[in-house]
Amino acid sequence: MSTTKATDTVMPTAQESVRHNHMRPPATSPRTAAQALWVFWSHPSPLIIAMGVIAVASMRWQAGPMGWLDAALVLAVWAAFPFNEWLIHVFILHYRPRQFMGRTLDFYLPKTHRRHHADPWNLDWVFVPRHVHALVFVFVGVVLYFAGTWRAPLLTALGTYLLFGLNYEWVHYLTHITWCPPLAYYQRLVLAHRHHHFRNENYWWGVSRVLGDRVLGTAPEAKEVARSGTNRDFLRR
Repeated sequence: MSTTKATDTVMPTAQESVRHNHMRPPATSPRTAAQALWVFWSHPSPLIIAMGVIAVASMRWQAGPMGWLDAALVLAVWAAFPFNEWLIHVFILHYRPRQFMGRTLDFYLPKTHRRHHADPWNLDWVFVPRHVHALVFVFVGVVLYFAGTWRAPLLTALGTYLLFGLNYEWVHYLTHITWCPPLAYYQRLVLAHRHHHFRNENYWWGVSRVLGDRVLGTAPEAKEVARSGTNRDFLRR
């Protein structure tokens, strides 16, 4: 597995990723469904999100029956999630350090994402960092505490969002390993995100959904986008 690391101030381009990291996963990458599931659930982030889903579902069950508002919120979260993914990827994960009053303004999360681009087969940089979970769950706890009569519908929205978040972790993980379920849905998403890493890092911002890219014009035909400095053919699994 590659050990190439990004600096803390430069986002590696797709050209640099290709130069230092072959486009095929390494030999140590999970190659069967059993291996893939074992490795996935051995990382903290999916477990944290899954436990969050169970906890929120339990609280929502105790809050009373679901109605039309819950259904509307599920639909709203489903529609908004791909744009949420797009915005986070563009403006947070790909944030570039800025100079402010003589000092460099940078943050840990985009730093980890630069390392992910520099070393895309290293699973240590694939999952959502634990400090993000800590911040999110503290924020959610405070909101729910003061939610009053809105607590039940907020739990519905939160549980839906966490389920989509777990799917995001799964799809992103599949992009960076050898095995992929024999389903066109996953294979299309994996290919699109690999284009982001190995063809041009300025497109294909969606991971678990591509609606945001399609609506916002960042999901072109791959053959119409110039490679970032390499003429090597993109290698499918």
